[in-house]
Amino acid sequence: MIHSTYRELIQSDPEAATNLLLEKDREILKLQQHLINATKTRFGAKSEKLSVVTEQPVLFPVDELIEPAEQEELPTVTVPEHKRTKKRVRREIPEGTPVNRIEHPPTVTECSCCSSELVKIRDEETKVLNYIPASFELEIHVRPVMGCNRCKESAPVATKLPVGIQLIERSPVGVGLLSYILISKYQDHLPLHRLEGMFARLGFEIPRQRMCDWLRNLSEIVHPLYRALKAELIREYYLQADETTLKIQDGLVAGKCHTGYLWGILAPPPLNLIYFHYADTRSGDVPKTLLDLFKGVLQTDLYAGYNQVYVPEHAVRAGCWAHVRRKFIDIQKLAPKADVNKILELIAELYRAESKEQKPEVVAAARIKRSKPVLDKIHLHLCTWSARTLPSSEVQTAIKYALSQWEALSLFIYNPAIRLDNNLIENQMRPIAIGRKNWLFAGSHEGAMRAAMFYSLINSCRLNKVNTWKYFNDVLPKIQVTSNDQMHLLLPNAWATQNKA
Repeated sequence: MIHSTYRELIQSDPEAATNLLLEKDREILKLQQHLINATKTRFGAKSEKLSVVTEQPVLFPVDELIEPAEQEELPTVTVPEHKRTKKRVRREIPEGTPVNRIEHPPTVTECSCCSSELVKIRDEETKVLNYIPASFELEIHVRPVMGCNRCKESAPVATKLPVGIQLIERSPVGVGLLSYILISKYQDHLPLHRLEGMFARLGFEIPRQRMCDWLRNLSEIVHPLYRALKAELIREYYLQADETTLKIQDGLVAGKCHTGYLWGILAPPPLNLIYFHYADTRSGDVPKTLLDLFKGVLQTDLYAGYNQVYVPEHAVRAGCWAHVRRKFIDIQKLAPKADVNKILELIAELYRAESKEQKPEVVAAARIKRSKPVLDKIHLHLCTWSARTLPSSEVQTAIKYALSQWEALSLFIYNPAIRLDNNLIENQMRPIAIGRKNWLFAGSHEGAMRAAMFYSLINSCRLNKVNTWKYFNDVLPKIQVTSNDQMHLLLPNAWATQNKA
């Protein structure tokens, strides 16, 4: 019945039949792309390493069958020297590790031949690294109360407790325990009910609700540091921005969580800090408010929510080549192999052309000399490829994704501070994605705001390769006695510089 209908349509209106077939082709391509993406998400490799699909190599090339006299003289190729991979060396035990030396008395003391008493020649040592579960320590701070025996009217004088001993008023939790709970939840992604069970195995009952109250009080303590972190970032000239989702159990809809967003802005080295802000929406008003005082270059993907930030006198957007490359990897099985492989190879060449030098003048000269010609080749190929591609196809969408933001993608050529992509901030989003698989959702919008605050400090520590427990154990007591204009000295980048030893 369907075939007879098409036959009648072709006979009566060939143009309409052709348009209908083209529409069906576009729909088939679209469904194929959805199927490929779904299969890749579920079963495919997560790595985006370039793997260009090429034709199967010929087992016996034709040139090898030609007589040596008939062969043309081939150019010589210089092969780089082989570099052998250095073998891994077992790392030494850190200094200061407690050592428990256990002596094992000999089981045989007489010679098996003459029955004489054996004499020790040397000691054989076998090192075994063991683990002892974490332990609690109860600190009792004794403060003498002084009084005068002669003056009965004078009130006794009590010695004040040093600052930082008791961060939370009338609470027995110490700085070390607070730091451990904070790191366990927001860096090691352990939900509080798991911590509750871990503490119970050590003989201490600390309810999760109490730990939640401690973290809420701790967020009030570190809030000045959180503000100082944002102030340092906004003063930078070049930032990267991205956002990720966060499920919130707000209780407005039974059995359903609200989808909130963690917005992140990152300043690459030398500042090397990241700031997270929670909002219950993905509206463009969020980055507009967040970056209201920022003036410079902001590198993002093509999400339209950032458009309100890019007014001419306010900020300029730089494009991300990693997102462009990802679009072409997604259509690799739909597009012509020659076209998509050429684009992926040119983008790879763009990355290889990057100078390893850090000096701005060296980077700028290298980009104009090496990267600019590659960029022109990419633009030319995209334009010619677009002209022979269906307008509404997935392939055309990927091409337009690059061409529509070409000015932003080319901005790095003339500005050595700008990177090719915003992978730095995407790498800082991955720990949050891992955490979501453990704690699943935040209990409230306020809890999500606290998470943004703690993630900002912990991820900034990670960027600066700082031991987070040592950092919080040292910094938390100092926050309340530090003025706002000196608060930036307690940020992870400054702390790492001061504590290099």
